[in-house]
Amino acid sequence: MKILEVNKYAYLRRGAERHFLDVISLLKRNGHTVSVFSMDYKQGSVSEDTKYQVSYVGYNKNDSTLLQRCIGLGRLFWSFEARRKMKAILCDCTPDIVHLHNIYHQLSPSILGPIKSAGIPMMMTVHDYNLVSPDRDVYYPEVGKQYYKFLFMKKYGFGKRLLLVLRKYWEEWMGFYEKNIDRYVVPSLYVKNVLVQAGLEETKMVVIPHFIAKQSGEISPVMKETKRYAFYGGSISEEKGVDTLIRMFEILRIPLVLAGECENNFTVSESEYVTFLGKQTKEQMEVLMRHTSCVVSGSTLPETFGLLALEAGSFGKPFFGFITGAFREIITDGENGYLASDEKMLQQYLQDFFEGKYIFSASLIQKQTDDMFGERAYLEHLEELSHFLIDRK
Repeated sequence: MKILEVNKYAYLRRGAERHFLDVISLLKRNGHTVSVFSMDYKQGSVSEDTKYQVSYVGYNKNDSTLLQRCIGLGRLFWSFEARRKMKAILCDCTPDIVHLHNIYHQLSPSILGPIKSAGIPMMMTVHDYNLVSPDRDVYYPEVGKQYYKFLFMKKYGFGKRLLLVLRKYWEEWMGFYEKNIDRYVVPSLYVKNVLVQAGLEETKMVVIPHFIAKQSGEISPVMKETKRYAFYGGSISEEKGVDTLIRMFEILRIPLVLAGECENNFTVSESEYVTFLGKQTKEQMEVLMRHTSCVVSGSTLPETFGLLALEAGSFGKPFFGFITGAFREIITDGENGYLASDEKMLQQYLQDFFEGKYIFSASLIQKQTDDMFGERAYLEHLEELSHFLIDRK
């Protein structure tokens, strides 16, 4: 098949980008022709032809200029550039199917019309709650489709809340996603239930859990043989509970290593027990994963899947976090980690683990992860869905 993979970022940034890049690699390794549509970025991307890349915009001072932020405000609603370049890549690459990931806010739904007009089927992997909420991190039942109520939520500044509400009304009025997307690929039953509750058509949803590539190399069968530190890799922000982790490990007096990009003006104060490495390459992240005692998360957000927990399992590492979102579909207490209902419980789990009261089998964790979330099963499901949509067209 010829597949066009679409995401606003085409470099390793967060969990969504990790999955996006892994999908591209998996498809190519199995004989499919893959084209990539994304924004251009100074640090490079997997896009092979820059003429189709949309100019970069951002919303934070640390990753974009004032002009880029101003253009970005317009892209919340529409992008003539993205629409024009989408037409060009469809004409030149003639894909059989388009696989969308995160296209808001930087690409905008303006790219959907040309795909629909070309008669090419579209599937979209759901990485967050943007389809049903002004806030990508959470769906609020008390807000529902009365998006104006989000203005009274205590999150972000009022200006940002207003823009997000206006964008959501614009998308709802235009019916971008309802009219154009043929199938939504949801990574968990949890997300499916939330989307159905929010009013999306259940018949348009297909549950295909994210996958993890099988790791190479030897893994120590007993966790106590690894180095004494806990690892968190991902978005460094208050929303992801990084401040909770820092506070907890200071109390435990156990080393915590953080890796990732700071977002929403979050700053990390390093100390004897907290080390912040900043953004790391894929290879550097793998080294940190291999050497850590365990992987942790302080997020209480309703995670759509929990790719960090899956990555931990692929390296044979136990995962410790909160009972939230789809984590329960990955983590079984005592087998591949523990999930807590509050900070006190999580802190106790971690203390007991580092005192040697819990011993996990790395080889068993890795095998279970590969059996349940291996790349082969994902590929088969994605190919089956793709052929179904192509044949239907």
